[in-house]
Amino acid sequence: MLGWGGVEIAAEHLPLLSSGYASVLSQQLRDHTLTLSALSCSVPSPQETVAALERYLQFAKESQARLLCLTGIDRWEPYRAGLTEVANEAERLSLPLAVVLPLREGIGREVNELLDAVGSPYLNICVALTTEVSPLSSLWEDWQMVAPFVCHVHLKVTNLASALTWLPFLEPLREVEYDGFLSLQQVPEPVEESLLALQQQLISAV
Repeated sequence: MLGWGGVEIAAEHLPLLSSGYASVLSQQLRDHTLTLSALSCSVPSPQETVAALERYLQFAKESQARLLCLTGIDRWEPYRAGLTEVANEAERLSLPLAVVLPLREGIGREVNELLDAVGSPYLNICVALTTEVSPLSSLWEDWQMVAPFVCHVHLKVTNLASALTWLPFLEPLREVEYDGFLSLQQVPEPVEESLLALQQQLISAV
């Protein structure tokens, strides 16, 4: 009804991770003319990362997800060895990975170090943004640095009025010719009215 092109699904809400259910899910999405913009999953401890993510990688591939989004970790340094192995498997499946990082001071350096350490073209960044990010924000320089590495965006709209008048955070995405999704994770209450108000604003903005 809203006319948006995709939906992100959190793996923990899926009833099954079987090949059969992946086929059912992908067919349901096609019936509604929707792309599975991302399958997201929470990452366990570094020691369990590879084993836990293998089944999510396979399900994401079989359900025709655009990418697998790894969430729940604020600092990825302890996960570098596991991410390298998972990225190799993602490359074998031709399925991009995205690690979620909140936009914070120093994120540009963190992103460069992580991507250099893993060294895979299949590992990218999903950035967690709010609509308050602007050229006046202390995070603006960090946002410009990380934008070229972003393949997915988690967006929280905390102030509907400002989101309907000015969305400066989109400019760095335009500059790098970003062609991914903006995944809305939070909007003000009531949700239905907020989504309807944001519909044309976000579609025209991107």
